Amino acid sequence: MQDNDEYEVDLRDYLHVLWEGKWIIIFTFLVAVATALALSYSTPKQYQTQTSLLLLPPLSTEVGGEVTGTVFSPETYKRLALTGDLLQDVINQVYPKGGGATVDSLRSHIKIDVEQTAAKDFPGRFPLYLTMTVSGTDPEKLPLLAQAWAKKFTERNSQLFLSRTAQSYDYIKQSFDEVEKSLLAKENDLTLYQQKNPEPVMQATVTALQDEYTSYLQQLPDEMLQLTDQQARLSSLKEALSTQPEHFTVARGLSRQALWNFLAAGVSSQKIDSLPSLSIQDQVLNDTYVNLQQEVSDTEATVKGLQASVEYLQSKADQTRKAFEEKQGQLVAIQAQLDKMNRDIKVLDGTYTSLSNKLQQAKIAQVETPDPIRTVEAPLVPSRSIAPNKKMNLAVAGVLGLFLGTLLAFFAHYVQSGKDTGPGSSQSLDGEDPNKVSNKATPDDKSNLY
Repeated sequence: MQDNDEYEVDLRDYLHVLWEGKWIIIFTFLVAVATALALSYSTPKQYQTQTSLLLLPPLSTEVGGEVTGTVFSPETYKRLALTGDLLQDVINQVYPKGGGATVDSLRSHIKIDVEQTAAKDFPGRFPLYLTMTVSGTDPEKLPLLAQAWAKKFTERNSQLFLSRTAQSYDYIKQSFDEVEKSLLAKENDLTLYQQKNPEPVMQATVTALQDEYTSYLQQLPDEMLQLTDQQARLSSLKEALSTQPEHFTVARGLSRQALWNFLAAGVSSQKIDSLPSLSIQDQVLNDTYVNLQQEVSDTEATVKGLQASVEYLQSKADQTRKAFEEKQGQLVAIQAQLDKMNRDIKVLDGTYTSLSNKLQQAKIAQVETPDPIRTVEAPLVPSRSIAPNKKMNLAVAGVLGLFLGTLLAFFAHYVQSGKDTGPGSSQSLDGEDPNKVSNKATPDDKSNLY
């Protein structure tokens, strides 16, 4: 009973101290509550929204039927979700005119949580659930930020979660387009080249020139042989002509008529005596000479004609040969160019066929592969603010105010008691006589206990 009585005395002393410092406690409580109210109403309201993505790991069937695919660590996904360029793209989309948040401030208001849906060992081939939570003072902008983030994250990282075949689609498609473009260009070049340089026409021209040249070569020996014969004949004719006189001289006497005419004219006797020695010489044209001369002329004309024919044939043969060689060279160049262009087209066609098959495989792989990133929770406009929590702030401020007021009350009592128990004071801690307090502590004197 003695311990209980002492406990009751001590508790009453505490209550007495609290009662004496009730105004200090009340004042401290009111100040704390007022401060909490002021801070609650002066602090901007904070709102929060979130969006969730389901990340599907890449699954592909490799040679041998083995299914492969891995996922990254949660920290990797968090880093991918908070990269500076990604957040800058989000800011540029939501605030196209500028004046929005910075990358660092936006990163400080974003929280990323990664949860595996069904996996015991990590990494594994199981979907991951990624939640992005963004907070801020503008409730209308928060969903836009979350939507822009989800869109940019999906665009940037979808390729990371595709199979190797599906990932190669863009590269194969680009290579396929380039090869297709080159193949069409080569085919167009071949068509234009064939139109400008028709090989059949050139081949026919070369054949015609070859036949013409052969004909000239065949005619030239005959003409040259005839020319040689005619030249030999001309030489013989000229030699024979040189042995023949052009005229023959024929001597004869007076004709009977001339004689009678002479006598009738009264010729003297002296003239008559000279008549027997009188003779007349006539020149007669040599027919052989004339015939030979005619043959020489004819033969010379024939020789000139044959010489002209031989010269013409030789000239035409040379011209035809040059034209034939030129056209044949052009034909060889055309055929070589056509062969080269056909080889290039054949190579491109083989590459085109191979890339076409691979492109179809990659396209099928993309179709068969589900979307690697799916939005499973769209962000909503927050209807309630998450901060400041006025009730919680008031409750905490009230408790802290009471606690601090109590400490201040005890401290004030301690200070006051120190003044009362100073030198010359006979009062105890509770204001009573020290002897009475001492009597209370004496166990034998029960009449002085409460």
